Amino acid sequence: MKVKLGTTPLRVEYTDDELKDRVLNYIDSNTDGVGFRDICDHLLMIANDEGKIIKDSDTDYEWMELDRADTLRVSRALWQEIWSYRLFIDFDTTHYKAADTYFMRYIPES
Repeated sequence: MKVKLGTTPLRVEYTDDELKDRVLNYIDSNTDGVGFRDICDHLLMIANDEGKIIKDSDTDYEWMELDRADTLRVSRALWQEIWSYRLFIDFDTTHYKAADTYFMRYIPES
């Protein structure tokens, strides 16, 4: 067994629809918004639990992060939801503990 030190970017084996579903489920479970980095970390954690990370079977990783290609897929999924008026960006960075971009589900007022 090898141990890879440092942070290693890894891909996930989700279709675009599967990835989008997991991202939106995570956003829906956080009524006060969720940061982009949290979304990517959560997606990686779920993929690890589901055995959907593309990695060497004989390697343990000290730290893992979502690969750039997959972070772009997350960005596209979020953009599609924003463009369809189902999601919005909360620009109030003073409300959150970290300086990140936060997304919330858009619920039209009656």
